[in-house]
Amino acid sequence: MSRLRAGEWLAGAGAALLLVSLFLDWVGPRHESGWSALGWPTLLLCLAAIAVAGWLLVATLSARPVAQVVAAAVLTALLGTLAALAVLVRVAVAQPGVDAATSIEGAAYLGLLAALLLAVGGWRAMADERTGAPESAYEPPPARPAPPPVSS
Repeated sequence: MSRLRAGEWLAGAGAALLLVSLFLDWVGPRHESGWSALGWPTLLLCLAAIAVAGWLLVATLSARPVAQVVAAAVLTALLGTLAALAVLVRVAVAQPGVDAATSIEGAAYLGLLAALLLAVGGWRAMADERTGAPESAYEPPPARPAPPPVSS
């Protein structure tokens, strides 16, 4: 667990919170959960973002090669950002079926917050250079000896 930095923690917390929020009621008295309220393209994007955030956590915890961790961080940032934008549009702009009898519930805003956390975590993990990690240690080669003096 000590390998996880702030970016991985944020992405993991956002992924877990987004997954939990999908089971809660997003749309008012009709009791529509996130699974039915989002629509399949947005739902697929959210699930992909959750999956790559999980990959980021597993790759970081299991000390996978740096290229794999970086790839997971890049995909988490990309898919997390796209998922956050899609959920923002769904919650704030495109509210099909919402009228006086229905309303957007708190779980939808929780899902939006979770998607934003996931995206921010991906960006933070991508910026983390881990210069203090053991595998980042660099010892420069010994200095070359001075050239012999030139005689005239």
